[in-house]
Amino acid sequence: MEFWSEVLERIRWKIPKASYDMWFARTEAEWNGDVLYILTENQVCKDWLNNRYKKFIALTVEEMTGEKVQIQIVNKDANDRKMNYNPKAPYEEIKNFILQQNIMINRLQKRVRELEKKVVYLEAGDRIVR
Repeated sequence: MEFWSEVLERIRWKIPKASYDMWFARTEAEWNGDVLYILTENQVCKDWLNNRYKKFIALTVEEMTGEKVQIQIVNKDANDRKMNYNPKAPYEEIKNFILQQNIMINRLQKRVRELEKKVVYLEAGDRIVR
């Protein structure tokens, strides 16, 4: 991933060479939706990056993209990625969107009923005057 190479290049200049070589040199990255997955070779590297560098990585990516990005650091083992991937997240977003839309629809329906009552009242009053 070319983007990750550019991120690594920035990181390389911001931290000591020994730290870069130990924790970043053999990482890879891939996008999955809005999440940037950083793939490590082992659990120790994963834990170290999560505990010591995750915010630093997120700030570096934000610096490059201009947007906050969700970062997940995982082992290259596909099972680890599956555990961190939350398939319910899109469902929850859609569910919340539908809920908000239903609230808006209910408000509008209430307004329509109120306006219909006013129209009936005005029409009744108009008949009496004629």
